[in-house]
Amino acid sequence: MKVTPIPKTPRIQDKNFIDKIRAIGHCEVCGSSYLLSSRHIKTRGSDGPDTEDNLICLCFVCHRKAHDGNISKDRLRQIVRRRGRCFLKDL
Repeated sequence: MKVTPIPKTPRIQDKNFIDKIRAIGHCEVCGSSYLLSSRHIKTRGSDGPDTEDNLICLCFVCHRKAHDGNISKDRLRQIVRRRGRCFLKDL
């Protein structure tokens, strides 16, 4: 029996927006400015988009905690909602 893989939706990557998230300049969870990266709340593997409501700036430690499930996706979404859209327009 031949198995046909389900095609994935092509990912539209917005590198400019990812750079804007990194330019926030501090971890949005703990405030650290060391080893920052952007993180997708809904992962790219699950078709998570490069949008302001799905990306957050995290330091290495908080990024690891988020991957390990020690920082919930609900908490990350709450932080992003509090950040608001106005903040990113100024970057």
